Amino acid sequence: MVATKSNQKSTAMDYLSAPRSEGLVVALLSLLGFTAPKGGRLPVGVKYDSLIAMRDVFSSEDASEVLNMVQARLSELQASRKTATARISASPKSIMDAVKSGKLSLDELKTAIAELD
Repeated sequence: MVATKSNQKSTAMDYLSAPRSEGLVVALLSLLGFTAPKGGRLPVGVKYDSLIAMRDVFSSEDASEVLNMVQARLSELQASRKTATARISASPKSIMDAVKSGKLSLDELKTAIAELD
């Protein structure tokens, strides 16, 4: 959990949470040669150490091909995520600003207006 109070402990690892049911962390660490005993926990610090190792390897000269593969896959995954939809405010000016900035397409605005009729 991310710290929300000044006396609450938090680490950067909080931001790397993934649903346990996906088994993502366990699968990745298994590929790297680390497994937890049945019903047990992974070795202390192995998640953190694996991030350090990946950073070190990815920053080496020899990693360009693998790094390009990871970057391409990350781009695919990010492109498939839903993006936030623009909210239409009650102000005509804010609606026009949303269209001008590209947060709301002209077609979406026309559809919304047609639904009001």
